[in-house]
Amino acid sequence: HNRPLRVSKSSLDKKSGMLASDVGANLFIGNLDPMDCDDKLLYDTFSAFGTLIKHPKIMRDEETNQSKGYGFISYDSFEASDSAIEC
Repeated sequence: HNRPLRVSKSSLDKKSGMLASDVGANLFIGNLDPMDCDDKLLYDTFSAFGTLIKHPKIMRDEETNQSKGYGFISYDSFEASDSAIEC
């Protein structure tokens, strides 16, 4: 895959219904390798930066269950999400 992860603040995850008031502690994670990255890998990687309030979610095709190459992380604080973005 050889592309760097894209990590940015998420404004709204329509599927999970995260509200705009949560903006900042929720991160969009892009450029995930569809073959090698799963929810557990995201958890193991991003829990090092702070407490996750939801289990990481990789978005998948409803019919094939194939990863769409992006997911979401939700932290309990803005400090934790900022720390994850900086690294």
